[in-house]
Amino acid sequence: MALKICEHCTKAYLDGGEQEKTPLCPECAEYLEELYRQAWTWLRDHSSADGRLRKVTSARLAEELGVDVRSIEVLVKMDRIQTSASSAKKVSGKDLETLKALKRGLSGSGRQRRERR
Repeated sequence: MALKICEHCTKAYLDGGEQEKTPLCPECAEYLEELYRQAWTWLRDHSSADGRLRKVTSARLAEELGVDVRSIEVLVKMDRIQTSASSAKKVSGKDLETLKALKRGLSGSGRQRRERR
């Protein structure tokens, strides 16, 4: 057994020793599972109603669901949901530069093909 600190409520709890990306006490794990279902339902319903709600922040989602923003941020950290801030973090500067170079290469090759004709 291992003593861990819950990522959500910051209380210590005993765990069976499993390696978890985000340690949660049993009470918070149950609460966040229910919150995940609510968040998923809200996002699904509003994505069709608002014509694909693409950017929603943790703060807005927490406000809409009437919960603490920290709860939404823990779900984001667990990779259960994505918010506009979390999706922006996943692209590193190196990846962005690679994509830009690839785009320049593709647009350049199209120009060369047209000149050859």
